[in-house]
Amino acid sequence: MPWINLTLRRGAFTKNVQHAVMAKLTDALMFWEKIPDTPDARKMTMGWVYEVAEDSDYNSGSPYHEDPFYFIEVRLLAGRFDGLTKQHLIRDVTKIIVLAEGKTPLSEDANRVWVHMVLLFDFILDRWLSRNINWWTHAKVKRILCFWFGAGCPFGISR
Repeated sequence: MPWINLTLRRGAFTKNVQHAVMAKLTDALMFWEKIPDTPDARKMTMGWVYEVAEDSDYNSGSPYHEDPFYFIEVRLLAGRFDGLTKQHLIRDVTKIIVLAEGKTPLSEDANRVWVHMVLLFDFILDRWLSRNINWWTHAKVKRILCFWFGAGCPFGISR
């Protein structure tokens, strides 16, 4: 289940712009994950918006600066994206935020947008496997999953 968290300074966006941004971020994530754009698929995407106080948005250790910073956390299954797909998603997310501010996407304003990807599958699988089966079966299951993932194996095991 793809998940998007957006953290921003209170007042950086109006509620209408915030809603539009989250919808566009969902569109971009679904596009790059190759999820069909259907109502049922959209129900599987989640997101939260965190607003921090105006004096809790720091740059160079100081809360006194003109333009806000944005932190976008994207949670998804490990092995779904290669390096190039991650770059494309980061570019699209940055563009969505900068355009929502009314600025040009290829300006210095893009430096205020931070995109972080949390890859979930590896941690969850390792934790489940370590609690439920012995190490030999653990390794075997990983190899089977890597065969299924192919080149995008999240465990670094080649076919």
